[in-house]
Amino acid sequence: MFESIRRLLGGTPEKPSPQDSFQQLNAVAPLKPSQTGAANESQHGHSSFICREAILGRNERIAGYEFALGQGVQARMMDKSAAIRRVYDEAMLNNLAPLGVSSLLGERSAFIRLSVESLKSPLLEALANPNTVIMITPRPIAEIDLAGMRANLAHIEALGFRQGWSLNQPRPEYAEFLRKADFIEIDPAALDGIQLKKMIADLRAANGEQKLIASRLQTADDFKYCFERRFDYFMGPFVSSRENWHPSKSDVNHVQVFQALELIQSGAEFDAIAACLRTDPILTFKLLRYINSPGIGLLQKIDDIQQALMLLGRDRFYRWLSLLLFDSKRPGYQENILIEQALTRGRFMEMLAGKGRLPGNADQMFLTGLFSLMSVMLAQPMEEVLKQVALPQTVSAALRGEAGAMHDALALAIAVESDKGDMTAAAAQCGLGAPEVVGTMIEALGWAQLIATAGNH
Repeated sequence: MFESIRRLLGGTPEKPSPQDSFQQLNAVAPLKPSQTGAANESQHGHSSFICREAILGRNERIAGYEFALGQGVQARMMDKSAAIRRVYDEAMLNNLAPLGVSSLLGERSAFIRLSVESLKSPLLEALANPNTVIMITPRPIAEIDLAGMRANLAHIEALGFRQGWSLNQPRPEYAEFLRKADFIEIDPAALDGIQLKKMIADLRAANGEQKLIASRLQTADDFKYCFERRFDYFMGPFVSSRENWHPSKSDVNHVQVFQALELIQSGAEFDAIAACLRTDPILTFKLLRYINSPGIGLLQKIDDIQQALMLLGRDRFYRWLSLLLFDSKRPGYQENILIEQALTRGRFMEMLAGKGRLPGNADQMFLTGLFSLMSVMLAQPMEEVLKQVALPQTVSAALRGEAGAMHDALALAIAVESDKGDMTAAAAQCGLGAPEVVGTMIEALGWAQLIATAGNH
């Protein structure tokens, strides 16, 4: 068994591919497969998937993303040997290293959760960036080589990383390390009110510059509680929760957008479509702002609706017009997350068009992902939404939940947003493997950030 570990970690001449790394780690420490994915294991090599989780700032916008193996895997790995923990970390780093995560996320931070045994991994060099944070979970201090820990932390600092620690209880024995951390992640649910207040006060007194992250927040009330206690960042299921959702106010006339989409889908002349939109100057302004955003990559500025129609064509113009349905006034964290989630789904599906067993129509794949959250945005059942807007039949069928390749693609787009263990089965259904899914997901996040930023100016 440990010969396999040495081959993976011991500096072999050839750098293992992400898929090789996944196969090796599962040979050493296989995960128990989910029942739904069992039939596909032999074909896809027990592929494990990286989960992403959005991190909000106090401005209620996405400040970064954490990348980690699923929480269930993390919990099991804490009880494994140091060699096994390194194997799983190497698999994750092998998938992240070639992707240029930090450059794709722009000014946002990438938080990468690693065990202390992996802080000198040679793969870290490819990820080094001031916007990348290595998050570490403490182990019993008696198990730690303190001199080695100091050297490892100095190593990642020299590479250019920032560092953080993830805590679910006070750790006074780690005081020398916590003082130097840039971020401290705290699970408030693991502490009572008095313990949490004291822990925050002690950390602030030791280093008033470090940022505190509240993790595993379940509800909007949890978020409010931690916001009032001056946490800097927030993460957990509350981010994508639909509790108490109500449609946000918008200065875009949704009815008029639906009418224009209907004209495009029915094959109306360009001048008729342009005339429909020109009657609303706010709608025209916002549409042109989206079309001229960096995400579309046009070489010339477009100043007129009819010019946009001619240059983009019906399909591309349709998708950009659809973005206006997500426009809202003074969006809070729910609106910000929803908009970016819809954009990420659309881009993710578009980029996978024609791969594995997925449909090849990229525009329809994009629309399926984008409209998959429209029922939430408008606070209406999906069937009511579909009555108002003309969509291609394959897109409408997938949104209704009808079986088929388009719905399989949507199921995968949804699965990569969660930590429920169904990503492997969803990817196998689409004929895709872990490295391709992870790489596409991260690229889609970077693109969605560009477009969401354009919409907020």
